[in-house]
Amino acid sequence: MAHGASLGIEVLPWSAAESPSVLASVGDVVIEAFACHLPKPYIDAMVQKASDQAPIWINLEYLTAEAWADDMHLMPSPQNNGLNKYFYFPGFTPKTGGVLLGDWYEVTSNLLTSGRVTSPPNSLSLVLQSCRPASKKISVFNYKQAPLDAWLNSVNQAALAHGDQVDVFLCADQNVSTATQKAFSLEDSAVKLIQLPFIPQEDYDYLLSVCDMNLVRGEDSFVRAQWAGKPFIWDIYPQSDLAHEVKLNAFLDRYFESSIAELRSTGVAAMKWGPASDWWPHLGALTKHSEAWRDNLMGLGHLEGKILDFVKSQEISR
Repeated sequence: MAHGASLGIEVLPWSAAESPSVLASVGDVVIEAFACHLPKPYIDAMVQKASDQAPIWINLEYLTAEAWADDMHLMPSPQNNGLNKYFYFPGFTPKTGGVLLGDWYEVTSNLLTSGRVTSPPNSLSLVLQSCRPASKKISVFNYKQAPLDAWLNSVNQAALAHGDQVDVFLCADQNVSTATQKAFSLEDSAVKLIQLPFIPQEDYDYLLSVCDMNLVRGEDSFVRAQWAGKPFIWDIYPQSDLAHEVKLNAFLDRYFESSIAELRSTGVAAMKWGPASDWWPHLGALTKHSEAWRDNLMGLGHLEGKILDFVKSQEISR
């Protein structure tokens, strides 16, 4: 990774963790993330710093809705070198660490309360102008194995049955066949495919906010879709041991925990690539549910704020 700085954040290559200048200025708070273990020279420098005041060492874990994360969150892990490492689990309950908010509200603040776009960012201005009046909008950002052809065809059929039009934004070269693209270029198609150029993260956040539904993947866009307060399908990263199915089901249990049985079954089926004819009539109810979930997340507190609260609590207890 190239050296750079932005917004007061300095980005260094991994190898810099062993440079004399970095080792001489170990942080008061050290966050270890993405299961990347800190280089031994840096840990040794942390131990040396501890003779004055030990750094607060946080092991930022992956996001999960599994119940055991409640018990593991903020558990100390005493190290043989005398330091404590604290496990920090992002999550969706008061007992976990929340999810990352970032500058979400600053980016999306130029939306009216009605949801109509006032001034889209430059990278989206032309494509949003090309949308058909009163069309529903869907963004798509999935892994290559996602069954997009079949799913898009089912959306087209459901939209035609309800007299709707759907503009679909394809991000990052999605896996849509040439045959499907040709089919949706015909005048009698309800679905119109719009291929997006590469856009900055802030503009992608804006796109999620103005769409009626979002197809997302991994962890980051999954979280951003929840802040958007719109129905979404989470294309969770597949794992060979099928551990991703356990994580998906744990999230769905949590996400629809307070829903009535009908909405829960409809939402779960939609999240697992069910035919659009089953959930299309319920988009309004699913949207209200998504908005309530977003409000619940905000009430729990966002990840960066809760990390700061934890650091302050550790500083006070010293």
